[in-house]
Amino acid sequence: MGTQGIKNPGSHHRYTKTGLPHPGLFFYSSFTMLRSHGTHSCTCMKVEAILFDLDGTLVNSIPLYKQAYFQTLSDFGLVLSEPEFNKIYWENHKLADVLARFHLSHRDAEIRKHRNDLYMKTLGERVTWFEDAKSLAGSFDNKIPRAIVTGSWKIWVDAIERRLGLSSFFSEIVTADDCQPYDKPHPHSLLLAADRLGIPPEHCIYIGDQDFDIQAAIDAGMANCLIVREHTPPQAHKNAMHVIHSLQELSALLEQMK
Repeated sequence: MGTQGIKNPGSHHRYTKTGLPHPGLFFYSSFTMLRSHGTHSCTCMKVEAILFDLDGTLVNSIPLYKQAYFQTLSDFGLVLSEPEFNKIYWENHKLADVLARFHLSHRDAEIRKHRNDLYMKTLGERVTWFEDAKSLAGSFDNKIPRAIVTGSWKIWVDAIERRLGLSSFFSEIVTADDCQPYDKPHPHSLLLAADRLGIPPEHCIYIGDQDFDIQAAIDAGMANCLIVREHTPPQAHKNAMHVIHSLQELSALLEQMK
């Protein structure tokens, strides 16, 4: 497997493009899919690994993404309202879907590059940890494996890595490049992270700020925890097993789950 990306200092782990054609991981048949809205059921046992979403959970990047997104549309003469953007983000729609709506699919590559250039520039200059995430990362017990599972493209994650050094705190980072065409709420990315860590899904917990994060964890047979942030959908807590308002609450939650 050819490696692409950043090696975690002092670790054999890398985040790479997996090349897996489908979610046929060796853990995939070890749980029952729980695709039923509103269920909090899970086969979870003792937590042996912690998986985190990235944008809006650990780093305050969503306002920067929104700025780049609106600027890009404006530069191409397009207008999108704030509620429309929220719906797109909450439902995890892709830029291709939006361009199709505006009959601009033929300019996808041009518009995508413009957005990416704007976003990566502002990430490199302005992205920050959430204060509770920075504090948590600095206090991690190295005995428990940790991973980031994000729907962001690797080029974006690389920009964040260069500024914040994510790989100093997380031994695995799974990006959108690893998992296409399976975007959250499909559980593929979470199962891939568990596979890389060598921990069965039922012994993992996934923390995220969006409803599709929670549904992905449910379908992966993992415990889940919603972190309520500024851009969390109003109804996201309904499917969540646990809800917190600061990552400082996570240690106490994990103690309760022992």
